[in-house]
Amino acid sequence: MEFCIGSCAKIDKVGWARQAEDVGASHFGVGEGPLLFSDPYQYLALAARETSTIKLGTWVTNPLTRIPPVTANSIATLNALAPGRTFLGIGSANNALRSMGNRPAKVAELDTALDLTRGLLAGQRVTQNWLGQEREIEFLDKEGHWYNLDDPIDVWMSAGGPKGFAVAAKHADYVTYCLGPNPEMIGVVRRELDKAVAEAGRPPGSVKLVALSWFYQLRNGETWEDGIDNGFGSGPISSCLTNAGFMNAHVDELGEPIVKASTDAAMAYLGDPSAADAPHYLDTWAKYLRGLDPAHRPLITKELVDYWCLYGSPDDLLEKTQLMREAGCDMVSVFLSNPFTADRDIADIGSSILARA
Repeated sequence: MEFCIGSCAKIDKVGWARQAEDVGASHFGVGEGPLLFSDPYQYLALAARETSTIKLGTWVTNPLTRIPPVTANSIATLNALAPGRTFLGIGSANNALRSMGNRPAKVAELDTALDLTRGLLAGQRVTQNWLGQEREIEFLDKEGHWYNLDDPIDVWMSAGGPKGFAVAAKHADYVTYCLGPNPEMIGVVRRELDKAVAEAGRPPGSVKLVALSWFYQLRNGETWEDGIDNGFGSGPISSCLTNAGFMNAHVDELGEPIVKASTDAAMAYLGDPSAADAPHYLDTWAKYLRGLDPAHRPLITKELVDYWCLYGSPDDLLEKTQLMREAGCDMVSVFLSNPFTADRDIADIGSSILARA
């Protein structure tokens, strides 16, 4: 069973990638945030040296903090260290850009970046418009001395909504989407992705759906509230933020209660940026992926935890993982939102899910 484990890039915790490989995960990805985490490519280069089978990649980079030739070079260089087990995860950069007070990438910018990056990785000469100039570019090492363009590099795209699905259907091998163990939500996303793939003229099933969930294994006597406090923390709020628009477009199918609950949580998190007492964006993002931000605790209800999170006893975790696959997910993934408990969580994923799948 393909299963991806992700985390923020923490340069002194390269052992997480090796641990993920040891417990049976097929993929390990690290996030990118210039003001938030360690550099992902330095982390992945070290991880390549400490692993032998697991696939390694960004989860995710973006087209604004790194222009396409830089991204293509970085992932092709990693591919020289880990031939054939490298993937490029890319998205609009919600955290990387917003933590700097800037907007995420537009869908059109992501589309253009993927055109250029995939072309470069295929050894093509492409035309880039940069710094007000239109110029042809290509990799100049034709002998493979400096990077590896021979072994294929899968492209993962984090997408949401019809425009994002349309771009993913053109370029991606995998689409990552925030999903929990809810078959109705998975079914709607699967249908919209498959529709976009068909409209792009690609074969059915050519773009795999990866469900991104938040994880916690309950111990004896623990409840869903312990999952928040000791596990995924503020993670469910991220799922609400990324899904609010899509869910409101499908309220008839998903049901008004969960759509309203997710939208309300997202709006409460964002607050009113024009308010006189609105927090500075640096203060807001300083707590990102550090476990539970106490300010978010009242926003995270059992309804949201059940909808967006992969949590419970070992039997619950295995059952929910199987449900997600049966509902239409090609791969289940977990992003570890608390770096201080990642060793424990990777071990739990291995024993409760991967060893029993």
